[in-house]
Amino acid sequence: MAPDVGGSNPLTHPTITQVRSSYPRTMRSNLFRSRRFWLAWLCLPPLLFTVGNCVDTTPSVAQGPAVLTPKGTGGHNDPSILTHPYVVLVSFDGFRSDYLDRFETPSFDRLARAGVRAEGLISVFPSLTFPGHYSIATGLYPEHHGIVGNRFYDPVRTDEFNYRDSDDARDGSWWGGEPIWVTAETQGMVAAAFFFPGTEATIANIRPTDWRPYDASVANAERVRQVINWLTRPADRRPHLVTLYFSLVDRAGHDLGPDTPGMSRAVEGADRLLGQLMDGLNTLPHSKEVSLIVVSDHGMAPIDPERQIVVRDLVDLKGVKAVATGPTMSLHVGDDQRSHLLRDTLNGQLVNARAYLRAEIPVHLHHRASQRIGDVVVIPDEGVQIRFQRDASPPAGMHGWDPTLPSMHGILLASGPRIRAGQRIPAVESVHVYPLMANLLDLVPNPNIDGDLNVLIGILKVPVLR
Repeated sequence: MAPDVGGSNPLTHPTITQVRSSYPRTMRSNLFRSRRFWLAWLCLPPLLFTVGNCVDTTPSVAQGPAVLTPKGTGGHNDPSILTHPYVVLVSFDGFRSDYLDRFETPSFDRLARAGVRAEGLISVFPSLTFPGHYSIATGLYPEHHGIVGNRFYDPVRTDEFNYRDSDDARDGSWWGGEPIWVTAETQGMVAAAFFFPGTEATIANIRPTDWRPYDASVANAERVRQVINWLTRPADRRPHLVTLYFSLVDRAGHDLGPDTPGMSRAVEGADRLLGQLMDGLNTLPHSKEVSLIVVSDHGMAPIDPERQIVVRDLVDLKGVKAVATGPTMSLHVGDDQRSHLLRDTLNGQLVNARAYLRAEIPVHLHHRASQRIGDVVVIPDEGVQIRFQRDASPPAGMHGWDPTLPSMHGILLASGPRIRAGQRIPAVESVHVYPLMANLLDLVPNPNIDGDLNVLIGILKVPVLR
């Protein structure tokens, strides 16, 4: 499984059966009202322009999916898909945004020049591997897709999810929402995945046509070669969506700490892998139809080993289901009165952390709507960990804290035929990547998401609204 970084039932969205624009209704109305106004003035005969000289560069509205394949593609693209573009989504787990400026990264720089680089990719809470990746894939915050940690407890199922348990990773009943590979496979488009959290599970009874159970021993170069091989298949079997995952930067961040010079080896190794992938993509006859999106699920911060909070030393947890979710802790109490008492008792003793009832968790964390989130959640400051017992040898680096902290920011870079070159944009939330991918693939996105194409629409040349 992926590197260790420690609600109600999942919401499963229906397959889309009608055309939906990515713009909110009010914005769509204003957009097209403004469009008609300016075109009318530009095209008035008394003016210098004629109707023939008017160029409409506003977004066009596409039709709905040409085909619906609710059981998946069976490994063959629908004929209507053959003219669609391609997207390769690559994740470098734990790649903090400032690594791009601190270390030599010629391949990342090359990608940024060809397209867009965000100042950072703002993760979700908790900023951990499974919730972070699955929010990128679905456009949903964890409170809505159900993967609220690498480990968590579901009081409705009376069962615990553990990302290192392959049975849990492959059990689609844990996973809510509609990830981009399900969007693709149910609209006639073949998808392939060389590792990516969620791709092992049958979600809405769908997996990518090609997928791999996670195996950290598979050489990174072999992963790149397989992606290129998939993209050289005959057109009817060639995936138009491919995901690829690497853990080398995350592993080094945990072992060495993000601020150490030794991080250069892992970051530069990631850069070489990206260069190999880009060179391989450029050899494809259809290379000009491929968009490459590079992300990371979270950043990394150093641990202060002297600031560990052992929760058992502060309160009696008898009868409480406690689950560590990275540096935070989720307490399932099952009793409102006791939940209030636990919160107050903890807050009377905590330093560098705070306990919240679920309904009190800060709004910007989007961490209230699922019963898989504890009745009481203990959230520490950056660098502080909530533990069951003191760890004599804590990792040098960790993540899972407030995703708005700069140290928790990942990366977002992208280039492709529809992406304007040479752009630098502010940091963007990871939930907005799903509607971008759907747009680049000419797919109709699931409408029931937290992400919004409007956030990234400015990076596109002429976007197609769905």
